Amino acid sequence: MGIFDFLFGRDKSNSEELTESMPQNDSEKWTVAVYALWSEYCGGSYKYFGGYEKTSANERMLKKVLKDDWLISNKQGVIKMVDYLLDEKNNSGDQAEEAAFSYGCAGNIAARGYLCGYLTREEMLQQAARIATVIREHYHSWDEYVQQYIIGLGTGSNVSEKQEEFRKNYERLRAMPKGPYSVDWNTVIL
Repeated sequence: MGIFDFLFGRDKSNSEELTESMPQNDSEKWTVAVYALWSEYCGGSYKYFGGYEKTSANERMLKKVLKDDWLISNKQGVIKMVDYLLDEKNNSGDQAEEAAFSYGCAGNIAARGYLCGYLTREEMLQQAARIATVIREHYHSWDEYVQQYIIGLGTGSNVSEKQEEFRKNYERLRAMPKGPYSVDWNTVIL
């Protein structure tokens, strides 16, 4: 292990952890695309669940984020927050335009719950399938979902001035032949 890997928590002797933080099929890639823009904005990557490799350093960082930003510190907290973000009564009326952003947050929280060890990979994927079902009930394409996600970002987050940056990132990621939005919208989510 090199000094860079040691400093940043990357243990190459445990390559299974790094592989486990990456989607393995189109179904899993679809679920990561739900929050890919946020992953990229936060300095992570659309290539990983929750935007990051599954390392001890990232686990510590994400535990702090989940606790400080979402008051989540265990499995029950992850599931309770995902339930809240998916609840139709929290995404209707005045909050309707924030719904896509809330659904993206739900996916991101489930994935980060996995990276923190609060959820198993299977539990995370079960949550992701629930989230995908709700998203597809409301939106019919990546373009429609992301457009609403960016609108919701403007009303439901503290980075509303970044909407244009998110639009440009979507166009960049959408143009990538193997990018997150190259996965067919109608991919079966397992």
